[in-house]
Amino acid sequence: MYVVMSLFAALLSAVPASWLDRIAGGLATLCFDILRLRRALVVKNLEIALGDVYEPHERLAIARDSYKNFVLTAFEFIRSKYHDISANVDIQGEENLRQALEQGQGVYILCFHLGNWEAMGSYITRNIAPAHVLVKKVGGGGMNRFVEENREHNEFLWVKRQKKGDGFKAIVDILDRNEIVGFVMDQARPGEPRLPFFGTPAKTNTSFAAIWQRRQAPIVPAFMHRKSVGKHVLEVMPAINLETSDNTEQDILDHSVLFNKEVEKAVRKYPDHYFWLHNRWKS
Repeated sequence: MYVVMSLFAALLSAVPASWLDRIAGGLATLCFDILRLRRALVVKNLEIALGDVYEPHERLAIARDSYKNFVLTAFEFIRSKYHDISANVDIQGEENLRQALEQGQGVYILCFHLGNWEAMGSYITRNIAPAHVLVKKVGGGGMNRFVEENREHNEFLWVKRQKKGDGFKAIVDILDRNEIVGFVMDQARPGEPRLPFFGTPAKTNTSFAAIWQRRQAPIVPAFMHRKSVGKHVLEVMPAINLETSDNTEQDILDHSVLFNKEVEKAVRKYPDHYFWLHNRWKS
């Protein structure tokens, strides 16, 4: 798989951006309208999240565009050894991140699967401060090797974990160096509680809120949206103000709900850039 992906990356590197856009549109139509891959799930997710805002035909258009944007994100990452993934990123709200770093405690970035998150991590590390993201392995050995080599090339840093406890120790070390930890909020682990997400209970990752209780630092939401192939805008929001009480368990739940609301605000702004393929509302 590593050799196949490397050859595919070399091939994609020779394809003009205008062609990539057309190819991505064709693949989106193929996957969504013809093969109908996970179409029912995506349609259901959009109805739950945005049924009060968009008509059914509008939600279908958003779904199709989200497939296209995901394909483009994949293309941009696959060929990133040949085309700098962070070269054409405009940033809005950079001062929010720099002001948070000035406190000297390190910074958490509340991030999620909207826009090209790989380009976001690369841009922040290369232009502001080292940004380390908690991620999972991607596929089998060959595929994961390809992904990790691309990430190393892009200076997309990730928190390496071998055994239980490694992750938290690495996070503390990163923050103590006044660097950045990106925490992907919109994936839930088994056993997580159901908390409101677009008004409907969904399994919600509470580990971020729990980690923040143990090692506090400013939390800055940030996300990407696409202007065109290879060109993006990084939006950095003001730091979130979290209030604490004597009830740590309740604080973790309340903070996790607040994080969900931050995701909602960004998704409502750019629904066609969101990765709707996650089964957030599964029973």
